[in-house]
Amino acid sequence: MADFNSAILKTLANEGGARFTDNPSDKGGATKYGISQRAYPKEDIKNLTEQRAREIYKTDYWDRIRGDEIKSQVIAENMFDTCVNMGTVTGGKLAQLALGIQPADGVIGGQSLTAINSVNEELFIAHYTIAKIARYAYICNNNKDQKQFLLGWINRALGGKV
Repeated sequence: MADFNSAILKTLANEGGARFTDNPSDKGGATKYGISQRAYPKEDIKNLTEQRAREIYKTDYWDRIRGDEIKSQVIAENMFDTCVNMGTVTGGKLAQLALGIQPADGVIGGQSLTAINSVNEELFIAHYTIAKIARYAYICNNNKDQKQFLLGWINRALGGKV
C-alpha cells in the first residue's frame, strides 16, 4: 500500500516548501507549504509549520483519496499531488474520468478504489496527465490572468518540479 511520508516529500517540494508567497494573481492568496489562506482562513499561513502542513495534507487530501488503500505508490503520489494542486473533488473527478467511471463525482469510494487498484499504472498516469493538462488549459482559456502559471502547471503534470 502507498506511503504518505514518501508522497508528502514530493508534494512539499512541488509546493515550494517553507517559502511564503503572496502573489496577487494567485487566487489562493498568501501561501506556505502549498497551504493557502483562502482554503484555510483560520490558519496563520505566514507562521505555518511544516508539521501543521503535513497534518492538513494527511487529513484533508491523502485520507480523502484513500491513499493508504492505493496499491501503487506512483498512482497515489500522482493523485495526491494533483488533489493538492486542484482540490480533492477536481483531482478525484479527473482520476475517475481517466478510469472511465461515470458519473465522475470526485469522491474516491469503493468503485473508484477498486478501479485504481486494478488499472495498468502507466496507462492510468498517461490518461490522468492528459486530463490534468486539459483542465489547466480550460482554466487559462477562461481566465487570461492564470496563463502565467500554465507552464509550471504543465511541468508539474508531466512529473517535473515547478
